[in-house]
Amino acid sequence: MDSSTGRFLGPADNLPTIDLVRRMSIFVAGLEKEHAEQAGLNVTATRALALIVEADAGVEAFNPRALADVLDMSTASMTAITDRLEGAGLVERRPNVADRRRICLHPTQQGSSLHHRLRHELKTAVDTGLAALTSPEHRAFRKGLTALARL
Repeated sequence: MDSSTGRFLGPADNLPTIDLVRRMSIFVAGLEKEHAEQAGLNVTATRALALIVEADAGVEAFNPRALADVLDMSTASMTAITDRLEGAGLVERRPNVADRRRICLHPTQQGSSLHHRLRHELKTAVDTGLAALTSPEHRAFRKGLTALARL
């Protein structure tokens, strides 16, 4: 937590695991919000962009309905976010090659570049926070996060 947030919170040393996870979630959400706003977007739009870029790097692409499901939002809200991302030149809608009645979302070069920049900024902030960990502590922390990510 940065100094402005930390002054409102007590020490983390003896907190139960769930409270540590919650505090970490709040910290990461704050970082995401800060960097999203600097890019002229909101957190949901940057999360959608991240998922679109990551899917496009593989063999899949998201359609708006699937993306809405993953982000736990309505398709109407996802359409508005997609419109905003497309209007900013960050994603484009393309026909689904398997079913031309549907569309898939793909990042533009500008969208991929923005995602990678934001990801790097978040990584730098998190790495700074974890710098005090030894290598075994870092591996254990990563192992715990991996277990949580599988839920």
